[in-house]
Amino acid sequence: MDHLANEAVIEGLIPGHVIILPSSFHGSPRAMQQNYQDAMAIVQKYGKPDLFITFICNPTWIEIEEQLFPGQTPFDRPDLITRVFKLKLNELIDDIFKKHILGQTIVNVFVIKFQKRGLPNCHILIILANGDKPKDENHIDHIVCSEIPDPVQLPQLYKCMRRHMIHGPCGTLNSHSPCMEDDKCSKEFPKEFPNDTLPNKDGYPRYRRRDNGITMTIGKYEVDNRWIVPYNPYLLMKYNAHINMEICTTVKSIKYLFKYIYKGHDCANIKLQRPVKEGAAADQGTLE
Repeated sequence: MDHLANEAVIEGLIPGHVIILPSSFHGSPRAMQQNYQDAMAIVQKYGKPDLFITFICNPTWIEIEEQLFPGQTPFDRPDLITRVFKLKLNELIDDIFKKHILGQTIVNVFVIKFQKRGLPNCHILIILANGDKPKDENHIDHIVCSEIPDPVQLPQLYKCMRRHMIHGPCGTLNSHSPCMEDDKCSKEFPKEFPNDTLPNKDGYPRYRRRDNGITMTIGKYEVDNRWIVPYNPYLLMKYNAHINMEICTTVKSIKYLFKYIYKGHDCANIKLQRPVKEGAAADQGTLE
């Protein structure tokens, strides 16, 4: 604060009130930094995370739509969306941490945040007991699926997957997709067609995506297994929402994952300009 006051005197400015948010303020830079350090201390003791789950609110959940007044949309009721999402998240946490549907959980870290469009979502990192860690391709395929289910044998799963777990399309099919950067998909879709799950030394494994001829039409585009976001069939069916399930395979991914969930809010710099009196310096009265 003294530094800012001295800079203001040197520049001939009148500083406003300087406020530094303490670590007790949730979402502040100090809180994010301390949480990140705490999480890394957990990793040092228990090892790398095994699962990375992203759970996004579905604004068309029946629990939300039933409570809307005539003429309202879910986005008119952020209070309702948030409350229902938190109840669903509590149930998901019970399924994972108490019922152990993915295996015995010894450590979990999760962060709740809001997307730019206003929907709440949660990032969850899980460390499993040694006996339940996904160590081979069969175990990974049992937890994570990246393929279109058979619409005849599994119609409900097919419907949920179609609604929540299709990426894009982007690339040559849609060059204006938000994920496109320098004419490439930032999420590296479409994927390849590996017949078996393969480990990846840089992070996530290459999940099994067989070229089995099953496709679906999204708008005017036809997509296949290359466009499927990895998911867990049981969780997708139960919660009817986007639940991305990823296997963390290497130590290299640890810091990226923890920095990702503790990256904080989007920020922007603003500049306030007072009217400059005639003859005064051009930058006098400017506050940034």
